[in-house]
Amino acid sequence: MDITDVVRAAQLASALEVSGYPKPGNVHRTANLKGMTFEHFISSSIAIGPALFGAAERGFMAGEGKIDPSKIGVGRAIKRAIGDTMKWQTNGNTNLGTVLLLAPLTAAAGVALGKDGKLTMERLRKYLSIVLKSTTPKDALDVYGTILMAKPGGLGHVAELDVRDQKSAERIKKEGISLYEIMGISSERDNVAKEWVTDMQITFEFGSPLAKKLHTKSRDMNTTTVQLFLELLSRYPDTFIQRTHGKIVADKVSKKATMIVRMGGMLTAQGRKLVTKFDEELRKKVVNPGTTADLTASSLMLSILSGMRP
Repeated sequence: MDITDVVRAAQLASALEVSGYPKPGNVHRTANLKGMTFEHFISSSIAIGPALFGAAERGFMAGEGKIDPSKIGVGRAIKRAIGDTMKWQTNGNTNLGTVLLLAPLTAAAGVALGKDGKLTMERLRKYLSIVLKSTTPKDALDVYGTILMAKPGGLGHVAELDVRDQKSAERIKKEGISLYEIMGISSERDNVAKEWVTDMQITFEFGSPLAKKLHTKSRDMNTTTVQLFLELLSRYPDTFIQRTHGKIVADKVSKKATMIVRMGGMLTAQGRKLVTKFDEELRKKVVNPGTTADLTASSLMLSILSGMRP
């Protein structure tokens, strides 16, 4: 495996995530949302390649000892990936949360290849921790700029370091606040940020092991992807739903997902009917488990790096 393979794993994970159908409430290959189509997301999964290659390349250099991990530029990679996403499809931001997870994973895999010449999940997580904790105020400012450019939905207003407050950038510079520290501030309201400060606990300890188990059992990539999504949603109430519709709605959606998982989900005929109905229900109410989609992508990437293939 080389850094090109790592980038392909990230792109493939992004494409497989959006392809899973009927993934409840999300865009997938048989259903769009208002203003968002399957083609927008597939284009985005391809567009992020060059930015992620840069992150993997700089990670490799850090692994070789040629640059310090703080020079990898995770924030720059995220900014370029979203810029390229917006260049190659017309819907604007489609994948900020996913890129926030895949970019540091890609960089950490580069570190592992540069240092060890191979990838193991234990060592990858160790290097990921270093990559995340080595981020700088420049990384933070790059991501702030990316968010302002992408204008993602469901941001809400926060009391500390609000991205839309010009004083936030000044404070980041003055106090030397890293991207890792900002993710810590955001971690109570956003599971993507929480992944940053837990060395991607959900991805490594739940999502990826489950994906591999499901794929071994089903031998079907679509079944694996949608069931993974459902089980993530059942266990971790979606923080995008929570920000856009409130905690009560987020909890209700997770409870419904739990019920469907107990009925077999994508693994039984009855469960599959319930999944289809759940998708229609969420779509009608415009309730989109967007953070769960991000966690699905990062879990798939890790599984692909471990050898899983469609």
